[in-house]
Amino acid sequence: MITIKTIDKNNAELIVAKGTPHTTMLLGIEMLIETLIKDSSGNLNIDDVLADLKYSYERDNNKEEQK
Repeated sequence: MITIKTIDKNNAELIVAKGTPHTTMLLGIEMLIETLIKDSSGNLNIDDVLADLKYSYERDNNKEEQK
């Protein structure tokens, strides 16, 4: 089971139950991307979403660049 919990306006928590299959996690990611594209006020496409995701991930997780 995968749950997304809003902490505040700019933060959320993702809870993935132990033993959740990899395919279930991928399906959840796919569904989130579909929702982002469908509900966006702009003309987002998969490339836009993936580019934004990559930027956010690298910004938040690349410790070498933060030094």
